[in-house]
Amino acid sequence: MSAKPLSGIRVLDFTAFPPGGLCTVTLADVGAEVIRIESPAQKGQPSLVVRQVAMSRGKKSLTLDMRNPEANAVFARLVAAADVVVENAKPGTMEARGHGYAQARAVNPNIVWCAITGFGQDGPYTDHAGHDLSYLAHSGLLGALSPDLPWHPASTLALQAGANAAVIGIQAALMQVARGGEGSFVDISLSEATSWLLTAGIAPLSDKAYYLSPTPDRQLYACADGRYVAVASSEPRTWGALCDGLGVPDLKPVLHKWGDAAALTRQLADIFATRPAADWVAALAPAGAAVTIVNHGSQLLDDPHVVARGSVVEVAGTPVPASPIRLSGVAGRTATAAPPLVGQDSDAVLAAAGFSAEEIGGLAAAGLI
Repeated sequence: MSAKPLSGIRVLDFTAFPPGGLCTVTLADVGAEVIRIESPAQKGQPSLVVRQVAMSRGKKSLTLDMRNPEANAVFARLVAAADVVVENAKPGTMEARGHGYAQARAVNPNIVWCAITGFGQDGPYTDHAGHDLSYLAHSGLLGALSPDLPWHPASTLALQAGANAAVIGIQAALMQVARGGEGSFVDISLSEATSWLLTAGIAPLSDKAYYLSPTPDRQLYACADGRYVAVASSEPRTWGALCDGLGVPDLKPVLHKWGDAAALTRQLADIFATRPAADWVAALAPAGAAVTIVNHGSQLLDDPHVVARGSVVEVAGTPVPASPIRLSGVAGRTATAAPPLVGQDSDAVLAAAGFSAEEIGGLAAAGLI
């Protein structure tokens, strides 16, 4: 087995919120050494991003009091020995304190600096506060997902979109360095990353919005055990397999010519209600009917496909999603190391950056680490 692709890449993680945590855990999954920079006041506590093991696993923790101006000299030496910095501070904040991109680039022109913010580094909304719903709303995705307002999704979407964009941007910038270029400032806007999700839509920025409205062939149906199946049988082949499997072959010609669509949906709903969801999936999916069970919460843990592929792993006694990145010839897609304790790697990280034992002892005595 070969080494993971980002083995040897050192990432300094100054983030404290989910987009940064999701970005850096993804980098760690593909081999990067991710070092969280945390407050000495939290030393000895579990190093968790918003109390979530899933975003905190496989990382290291260094304590450094960044509020103390004397920490800037330590920052400069750490950056000189690093490849990537990820941060989520308000634009300009870190520069003003003496440990921003300008200071980092002065000591390491090859540094890749990724700043993840709600609305990006410039523009009239740069300083606006926000959360996931804010970015969904501004991006156009909220309105694209449903024509009926008000509503909002029960889970976050913008945060994950921004994290994925950050990972791609960082990897592209690292490739530029590998080819002999200098590092880059990667400006990630959560709102822009979410707007990008509209790319797969039809005329997504037109007032003639295209909504995938529920129809008999694209619907959630309740089954006898109270669980649901998702039917997505919108082509003649998949719709025909569904009709045959449900014992209503006479309905094949009505695909996209619904007539009374509500009545047809009720007819199919009555059939689905006669058997458990898993039975329907076993009967219909192999025939090509595009029928999938709806998993919720812990139901995913027992899903036979999830179990067979190891799509969920246990970290520190907590089930978490495994990395979705599968690379041939590369080991290590299984469980990663548990989240560290805050500060547990301070001495080792500083030593790797060239600090002597005496210097490290002095930093500890001064309360900087």
